[in-house]
Amino acid sequence: MKRGALIILAGTLFLTGVGILSYPDVRKLISDHENKDTIARFQEERQQAEKASAAESYTELFRCMQDYNARIYADEQKELKDAWSYEQNPFDLDTAGLPEHMVGYLTIEAMDQKLPLYIGASDENMSRGAAVLSQTSMPVGGENTNCVIAAHRGYSGIPMFRDIEELEPGDRVEVANLWDTLEYEVVKSIVISPDDIDAVKIVPGEDLLTLITCHPYTQNYQRYVVYCRRTPDERQGEESGGEDPLLGRTGIAYVSSGGEIRKERLLDGAALSVCLALCAAPAAVWLVQRRKGRRKNGSQGPQRESKTRSQ
Repeated sequence: MKRGALIILAGTLFLTGVGILSYPDVRKLISDHENKDTIARFQEERQQAEKASAAESYTELFRCMQDYNARIYADEQKELKDAWSYEQNPFDLDTAGLPEHMVGYLTIEAMDQKLPLYIGASDENMSRGAAVLSQTSMPVGGENTNCVIAAHRGYSGIPMFRDIEELEPGDRVEVANLWDTLEYEVVKSIVISPDDIDAVKIVPGEDLLTLITCHPYTQNYQRYVVYCRRTPDERQGEESGGEDPLLGRTGIAYVSSGGEIRKERLLDGAALSVCLALCAAPAAVWLVQRRKGRRKNGSQGPQRESKTRSQ
């Protein structure tokens, strides 16, 4: 009984240790699978948007989003009080057949990320992907717009915007909505304080996409901001003359999170190696014992045969 109890205890501890060490990798795999399914469903909705039965509701939604963008620009985004905290969704997406409040998906190849995109930075939306901050432009593009998209700097083992500091000027960021796929190009990155709302406001005459997340990594007392401008071909070759209003922004002192992220990756890699070793150890012990058993049986075979003949 004691031996059996010890075996059960050892097995439980072993499985618990394997689960803890492999959790980040397993969680990422599950999240990637869920995101692919969610985006695939959205793409089906997008195809349905071309059908007559859905065209009217989607057309009305598009018009409402354009009106909303024009209104907040005219009001100078006076309701925007914080660069991060807004959770409200100003649209009834259920009427348009989008009960999950998903309005598209975000693709950032330089970060190897494709995330569902929701309206309103609620805890639920932020746990599922990226979110458009309320009182910023909806993701339909156009002059005098700045769609500000937030995501966690890593969430329960899921990278999300963890590697945002790797983005460089010229990198492409795409937003697919129900009507089109908008292409943007990274212009500049800065660090701001959480209450610096001017840093994420609309710039007159511009068609912008702004990515924002917590900074520094794991400490989160600042915000990391990446400004992206609609690519020239998307803007039909229109170029703004004079000084670039984005390049003149400086933000506050920047401290890289690269060292912290590299350390985490090394620890994750070491943990995965330990996990694999723990999984392989019982099999290795079993194989060794099995080979010993075969050798023992093989060495005893001739002796038994000789004893049988002598009798």
